[in-house]
Amino acid sequence: MASRIPQSFIDDLLDRTDIVDLVDGHVKLKKTGRNYSACCPFHKEKTPSFSVAPDKQFYYCFGCGAGGNAIGFLMQLANLNFPEAVEELASKAGLSVPKDDSTTSKAASAASQAKTQARNQAYDLLNRASQYYQSQLRRHADRQKAVVYLKGRGLNGQIAQRFGVGYAPEGWQNLMLELAPKKEQEQALIDSGMVVEHEETKRRYDRFRDRIMFPIKDYKGRIIAFGGRVLGDEKPKYLNSPETIVFHKQKELYGLYEARQHERNLKRIMVVEGYMDVVALAQHNINYAVATLGTSTSSFHLERIFKLVSEVVFCFDGDAAGLKAADRAMHTCLPFMEDGRQARFLLLPDGEDPDSVVRKEGKEKLTALIVDATPLSDFLFQRLSKDLDTHNLEHRAKLATDASPLIATIPKGIMHSMMQARLSKITGLDKDTLEQLIALKAPIAKPEPLETSKPSALPTTNKAPITGSKSDQNTADLARQSTHDYADYHMAHTNSDIDENAHHWHDDHYQSAPSDHNAPLGSAKHSFNAMLPKVQNPAHAAIRVILRHPEAVEPITQIPSHLSELKMQDAGVLIQLLSTVQAMHKQLKRWPNPAELHIECASWESWPMLRQLAALESLLPQGNYPQQLEEAISRLLGHHFDERYAQILQLASQPNADASIKKQLKELLKEKEELQNRLKGRQ
Repeated sequence: MASRIPQSFIDDLLDRTDIVDLVDGHVKLKKTGRNYSACCPFHKEKTPSFSVAPDKQFYYCFGCGAGGNAIGFLMQLANLNFPEAVEELASKAGLSVPKDDSTTSKAASAASQAKTQARNQAYDLLNRASQYYQSQLRRHADRQKAVVYLKGRGLNGQIAQRFGVGYAPEGWQNLMLELAPKKEQEQALIDSGMVVEHEETKRRYDRFRDRIMFPIKDYKGRIIAFGGRVLGDEKPKYLNSPETIVFHKQKELYGLYEARQHERNLKRIMVVEGYMDVVALAQHNINYAVATLGTSTSSFHLERIFKLVSEVVFCFDGDAAGLKAADRAMHTCLPFMEDGRQARFLLLPDGEDPDSVVRKEGKEKLTALIVDATPLSDFLFQRLSKDLDTHNLEHRAKLATDASPLIATIPKGIMHSMMQARLSKITGLDKDTLEQLIALKAPIAKPEPLETSKPSALPTTNKAPITGSKSDQNTADLARQSTHDYADYHMAHTNSDIDENAHHWHDDHYQSAPSDHNAPLGSAKHSFNAMLPKVQNPAHAAIRVILRHPEAVEPITQIPSHLSELKMQDAGVLIQLLSTVQAMHKQLKRWPNPAELHIECASWESWPMLRQLAALESLLPQGNYPQQLEEAISRLLGHHFDERYAQILQLASQPNADASIKKQLKELLKEKEELQNRLKGRQ
């Protein structure tokens, strides 16, 4: 048996992947409300019908019905199977794909489920904690001192609300009593980093007390941690959440989610030192600032930044600590300086920070300083030439020795060549001599680990793209492709009843117009039905109506009991779909549109089958969709009769069958005849 990819790894991989970034790398997206849109990469179209939902991490095309998560996008875009798409996505995230051994699959599955549950619980607790802190800023008896502090820093209530700023009041167990009234609930708060357990006394208490609270969000907008700032001059001034199952501080940037929400097409990102700097700059309509979380700028930070913009500005205080932070940022930045990218450095006067400068000088003055910030090339030579006399031979030798290895880390290209030429001009050394210096200073390379598997690059394909035509031939091609694409997507097995009972649904009313769809319903055994047959069964017909027209569910106030008694698995999917639409209607106070419903269904095991059914809108007869749905469900009642009839007939054929069984058989036949007459009357 082939090894399976652990579900916990897939969950973590999807958590690390922003589908907006992934899709935007292949199709230029444009922000439209909460979502992003573009022309679909899977079929030809002039008007954009392809949508990406960042909050659900899901894409969907209203034209061809394509949809799914980041893994599904790679599968469909490059014709990859599931493991290949996971490998490709993992390579982009810098991860190695583990495998489950079949002998330990049960234990691995249990561990995977436990990890997923722990992550979801942490997200829930952190979100509730944020709501608690925000409520304290509005209602607590001591709220005024927090409000006075925030107003003193120039923040109004609107900007505080935008960033979810809150207040952790004084006291040792305020949050713990609010979120974990029972002792057995406290461990989850400890795991999420919000409660501390004293190592010796085992006493438990809130991590954050009497602080302004800044929720830290990931790229999906989920709260993953907090930063707390004291109201006075106590130490530490800033206190951050510890590393947890959902928070890794070297990989996150405070304010990046808010910046992207405000402006999708960012031109630059400015890295500052503190939470308050980010919020204060946003108050003055400078909405592209982010802050590292108590760490220096890392390669993870720069990878994320340069995926979004081509220009980064580092803005630090001009004191010793600020210079040290700038030097570290410069060293980290050099390997990312591909041609077309820019990095600049703005060192503020000693004692000033972006917050104080923007309040004193205003947005225009600070923006001018940002635009005129020192380019990385100048900054590098300024820092390395400090206290050196370039007319002195020994000093030029030192500059060459120090600068050559740094320039060597810049990717080959125009920037690299120009930096090397500039060093040659200053030092008077030719290119060959500088390269010798680089070789002398280069660190000894560590032996690379043995290669176990190569991440698959996106392959080129000679297959014609799926067009926007609604011909049944293209629909069949889409269905066949998707069946292959999802061959490695682990799903529940279907019941054999689906295949055995397929012949019940050969009814002219549900015939598709052309006759190309002649694949048998059972041709995709042991998986959900992604290969669509010539004639759809009523469960598929009902599902298709709901997926394309969710409002058709309105007349169905109660799910018919016969659906739950059917053996065919697609009936179970239909029940789940009906319940979901009703629940969404209750929550939204309106009927969901198709995209909202598809996004809600994307995590289901049956999604590959649902996606294909949604793509076949051309096969739906135009007209009264609630009536079509009702008719399809009524035909399922006929199938329910067939199942009951077969069961009673088997009992009646037994030697010891009594008269009551034969009576049930007659009543059932009469009931079915009445149903058939009702159905004929509607045609």
